Amino acid sequence: MEMRDYLKRLIRPGQKIAVLGVGSTLRSDDAAGMYFIELLESLVKKENVLLIAGSTAPENFTGVIKNFAPDILFIVDAAHVGGAPGEARVIPVEDISGISFSTHMLPLPVLLKYLEAEVTCEVICIGIQPKCTEAGFSLSEEVREGTERLAEDFYRTLITV
Repeated sequence: MEMRDYLKRLIRPGQKIAVLGVGSTLRSDDAAGMYFIELLESLVKKENVLLIAGSTAPENFTGVIKNFAPDILFIVDAAHVGGAPGEARVIPVEDISGISFSTHMLPLPVLLKYLEAEVTCEVICIGIQPKCTEAGFSLSEEVREGTERLAEDFYRTLITV
């Protein structure tokens, strides 16, 4: 299923949506989640949408997420999902421990367990396949384009809620 179709089926009018971008801007394609939030911030200005640039310490924003009380929380991060560079895939929460994510202060499975217990909302993880996560300040062309496609899919969906 295409990401845009998935989002349209999942997100309903009136819902509160939180989107947490994760990653390091110092490690090439690992910055995909941060770039994703940057793109959405320039497009989406709605009271029912919370956009958070979580960087390498997304656990620092759990209080903000809890206070916002979203119906759905999306976590977007570079992750080795077995796809082509730039490909975005929904990762079932139960599969998170088997996926190689980028750099985090707190392991993502630990963060997810905390959020599920404290926020009590649906949590959707979206991984963007990196090409390179070595030290560097720019995204590969494939990951930049894939992240822009994902941001466009979110934008088209979020403007309707």
